[in-house]
Amino acid sequence: MSNIKLVHSGGNSVSLTTPDSNPGANRTFKLPGADGTSGQALVTDGSGALSFANTLKNFGTTTISSASSEIDIDFDVTNYSNFKLMLEGWNPSADCNMYCRYKIGGSVSTASAYASLTIKKYAGGFDSNEYGGSNQNYGYMSHNVGGNDGNYEVYNAQLEIMTGSGTGMPFMNHNTFYKDAAGAYVHNMGIVGWQNFNQIQGIRIYPSTGNITAGKYTLYGF
Repeated sequence: MSNIKLVHSGGNSVSLTTPDSNPGANRTFKLPGADGTSGQALVTDGSGALSFANTLKNFGTTTISSASSEIDIDFDVTNYSNFKLMLEGWNPSADCNMYCRYKIGGSVSTASAYASLTIKKYAGGFDSNEYGGSNQNYGYMSHNVGGNDGNYEVYNAQLEIMTGSGTGMPFMNHNTFYKDAAGAYVHNMGIVGWQNFNQIQGIRIYPSTGNITAGKYTLYGF
């Protein structure tokens, strides 16, 4: 095996060496001509050309430590344009609907520019209603979420957000699972769009009434 050794002025070195096993053919990896931006990683195109690109970034998990009527989450839109948000064990204090609003231009917007379409599925079938609509001042995520009665009434969701920036309407896909006020276990899915070309810089999630008393969320960027 051979290696390239780079020796520091202090005497210690860093080496690049070949794989443990014979690669089966000669391999050439072409380095990029410029540095990437902060947080980017070196990736391959599968043919040996290397470049810097954004990879999945885990921004960490936040625990909801006190009751709150709204949860605000900001996005690093400087380095990432898409986000995944995982909500785990959110505990509403009362029966409610779950809504959201986007941060646009530095503040949470209440403009009538939301378009949301949500369907609800439970043991009996699909709900005949489709919740939400266009030209709303909030995004409709989930209908009739059960409040805290100590019997598994927590709200879990997976949210995927395409922030957009002048290339079309940004939007969020959501999949949720919870127990509703009637005691049925519900899966609903839908979309919340923003009806112009502004960039989504964050999200506010809140119940139609009451507070979120417990839970956590994890944010990823890519």
